[in-house]
Amino acid sequence: MFESDVSGVATNVPEAPPGAAIVEGGEFTDRICCVDAVSGMEMLPDGCVPMTLTSPPYDGHRVYGGHRFDHETFGRVARELWRVTMPGGVVVWVVADEIRGGHTGTSFRQALHFQEIGFRLHDILVMARTGGRWFGVNHYGKVEYAFVLSKGRPRSVHLLRDRPNKHAGKLYQYRARRRDGGQRMSPRFKTVPAMGLKGPVWEYLAGFGGTTRDRYAFEHPALMPEAMATDHIVSWSRPGDLILDPFLGSGTTAKMALLNHRHYLGFEAHRPYYRLAVRRMRDAHAEYRRRLDAWLAGA
Repeated sequence: MFESDVSGVATNVPEAPPGAAIVEGGEFTDRICCVDAVSGMEMLPDGCVPMTLTSPPYDGHRVYGGHRFDHETFGRVARELWRVTMPGGVVVWVVADEIRGGHTGTSFRQALHFQEIGFRLHDILVMARTGGRWFGVNHYGKVEYAFVLSKGRPRSVHLLRDRPNKHAGKLYQYRARRRDGGQRMSPRFKTVPAMGLKGPVWEYLAGFGGTTRDRYAFEHPALMPEAMATDHIVSWSRPGDLILDPFLGSGTTAKMALLNHRHYLGFEAHRPYYRLAVRRMRDAHAEYRRRLDAWLAGA
């Protein structure tokens, strides 16, 4: 049995019975559970998750309560992610390499393994943090990668636009490069949109006020910026979708799923971080209710 707690109104939730299925729209939707990633996903039915957003432990950089995340464990996690992801579903795997006399390259080996078991490597994004993190002595530092993996063609893609276009509203023809190296003009004209697409390098401010304003959340040593979680959730899912995080940590994925009108499900094996996530989600539900009240008052 595993310990589970809802982050909404209820505060005392009994343990789920052994083998209980946690399904979208079911009794355990919008829950976070004190259970390891593999055990949690093993109770999910096949093809039930539209989107997963997670950031697993990086190499041996940190040990979270003695829970192992070695190559064997990664393989089991990857297989379960493939099984529970629905056709067209997306897994966003945010990871970095430890530097031990050079980059370990573990992140790229993981991405290739996901391809080998059937995932489509739909996109690769660089997650950069500003604010003085991860600078090196004889190298330029390191970044995180977001591998966007899909089970076939993604069912939901909403690319973000964050750059004003200088020539917005004008008509243009684009040039396409042929296989022989030549160029051809497109047969149709297009209108330049008001905003240009967000690039493949996403930058986020680290530290209090940048990563999150939940000061107590920094009890966890490796927080995902809330803005990063939001950008991925909005890009690869729809309102009402279930967002899974099998390495929930402090609860960032669940919080931003809720605040962006999605359902959430999170697994966290390390009890202190599980309790931290429970506290954070209770605060998130209170914030969500305040937002709804403000919207209703202005309707």
